[in-house]
Amino acid sequence: ARVADQRATLEDRLATLPEKRAARDELEEAIATERTRIDDIERDAITGFNEEIERVLGLLDYDNVDRVWLEALDRDRQAGRGRVTQRAFALHVVRRSAGGVSYEDSVDHLSESEREVVGLVFALAGYLAHDVAEELPFMLLDSLEAIDADRIATLVAYLAERTGYLLV
Repeated sequence: ARVADQRATLEDRLATLPEKRAARDELEEAIATERTRIDDIERDAITGFNEEIERVLGLLDYDNVDRVWLEALDRDRQAGRGRVTQRAFALHVVRRSAGGVSYEDSVDHLSESEREVVGLVFALAGYLAHDVAEELPFMLLDSLEAIDADRIATLVAYLAERTGYLLV
């Protein structure tokens, strides 16, 4: 009798197996879709940042900053007993000396004005990549005093084209 009960229980569980496999397949598909979506958003944000920073630096005409760009890096790191690959982002800055020599530098060595511009462009790239304007077509800029007046005016005009409402 006990064996018959166990057999009946196992047969009942076996009958639900196709449903469970279908549910697992749906979850695996949903996970793959979300991973692809995250990769797409990261790629769009990086591309957007790199395009926007090139335009903005061209408009603001910083003499000693040649180029700034963002790069995605996959790094292996220890996690418990194994290793996992983790996405990291590197911000590269190429500066130009008074003698015209270009060299890679750290964002830490940028002036306060240059750092603020890079930060604003980074925020703009996220704003565009995540389609924030569809839900909230509003941008607020505060504490721009580190940037000189001419560059603020140029930057405000540039950002005003990218949002429905801009408050400075």
